[in-house]
Amino acid sequence: MSAETLLRVDDLVIEHRSPGRPAVRAVAGASLTVAPGEVLGLVGESGCGKSTLARAVCGLHAVAGGSLTFDGRPIRPLGLRRRQATGIQMVFQDPSTSLNPRRRVGDQIADGLRLVRDPDDPAGHLERVGLPRAFAARHPHELSGGQRQRVALARALAARPRLLIGDEPLSALDASAQSQVATLMRDLAVDAGAGLLFISHDLSVLRLVADRIAVMYLGKIVETGGTAAVWDSPQHPYTQALLRAVPRPDGLGTLPAELAGDVPDPSDPPSGCRFHPRCPHAWDLCRVKEPDVSPTACWLHAPS
Repeated sequence: MSAETLLRVDDLVIEHRSPGRPAVRAVAGASLTVAPGEVLGLVGESGCGKSTLARAVCGLHAVAGGSLTFDGRPIRPLGLRRRQATGIQMVFQDPSTSLNPRRRVGDQIADGLRLVRDPDDPAGHLERVGLPRAFAARHPHELSGGQRQRVALARALAARPRLLIGDEPLSALDASAQSQVATLMRDLAVDAGAGLLFISHDLSVLRLVADRIAVMYLGKIVETGGTAAVWDSPQHPYTQALLRAVPRPDGLGTLPAELAGDVPDPSDPPSGCRFHPRCPHAWDLCRVKEPDVSPTACWLHAPS
């Protein structure tokens, strides 16, 4: 393992099981890396396995196959014992559910400080995320959605993580707050030398904050690359479709293009390339053989 790799996900498999029903592979062999000080954007449609992968990285989900390593050590699922400092923190999608409504904001930030035995003042961490020190005495319901998400970020950073995960942290915010919170997360993580895994279904957000982008479809990574390269010259047909779905202010009232077809059932994925039923370029090989090509999992870009 390279000394420059903080998080390594190798051929990760995660299954959801219910009595009397077939196992659902939410993550079906995904691989990615995050380096210290790097922002990796993970993008894909809802249900593609992004959040499940993130929860496994945090030790919140059991792994059925493959491996997860953080700083060269395997990541183990959390048990019933009191959680210890792991160097990994997550900012969840909805701050109204991730923050305790009965406790004051300052007390919740202090939890992260105690985890790393830091005597610092919780109110100082509020200032780091652009909030007044006086907010430490407030409860979450007294704050706006954007302010609550900043509190969640302050709490996560108080534990001095080496890897910060944002699990669709902007989806509960209005448009005016999204770019502010996204940029704030990036700047604070990078300034601290931490890696950031930023999960979104919106490529335009990742264009703003990410150094590299990994595109996920039905449990697998189908394309990775530098942000500018993926945005300007996407290789996989799925990535191209995601970009066509991004609204563009062209002054003509052009509507974003919808991605054709429906997401397949992950408990019964298509044979061959998982994207082939929705792909305009699919041919016979795509239907019978799954591509295993890096950085783009598509037979159109396989070495000749």
